[in-house]
Amino acid sequence: VEELARRGVTTGCTATSFCPGTAVSREQMAVFVLRTFDPNLSPPACTTPVFSDLPASSPYCRWVEDLVRRGVVAGCGGGNYCPQGAVTREQMAVFVLRTLDPTLDPPACTTPVFNDVPPSSPFCRWIEELVRRGVVTGCATGSYCPANPVTREQMGAFISVTFGLTLY
Repeated sequence: VEELARRGVTTGCTATSFCPGTAVSREQMAVFVLRTFDPNLSPPACTTPVFSDLPASSPYCRWVEDLVRRGVVAGCGGGNYCPQGAVTREQMAVFVLRTLDPTLDPPACTTPVFNDVPPSSPFCRWIEELVRRGVVTGCATGSYCPANPVTREQMGAFISVTFGLTLY
């Protein structure tokens, strides 16, 4: 978290707090991953929104649309992005890995590492790629808790380890 603040990826939830236990929204995640990937990035203005629930007037629209252009996100269904929805642990795997490497195509899952992520899950191969890279070990013995929301402190760990950030 300290390194993300130093790099200008996040300033916290208030002027003096980080709110480590607060869930990260999908719109916030767009800024976090893109600012980590390229601290100088300034996506073009959002003029004709891709998603019906993310208007051009939203400060997050340009960041989300940059992720769309990069092939990182496709929305939550029905032409929506669900910007206020919490990012889940399974979604986080795709957010960080696709932002880091848009051409990444992890191998299919055959024998899952976690008992709560079956091979049939579209997120299984992304989660297992995070395991191969040493980013995650799960949430409890043998479990990944894929549907759990990602907190701000967990986001810090996911991003820092995936992108290879070190403090100072």
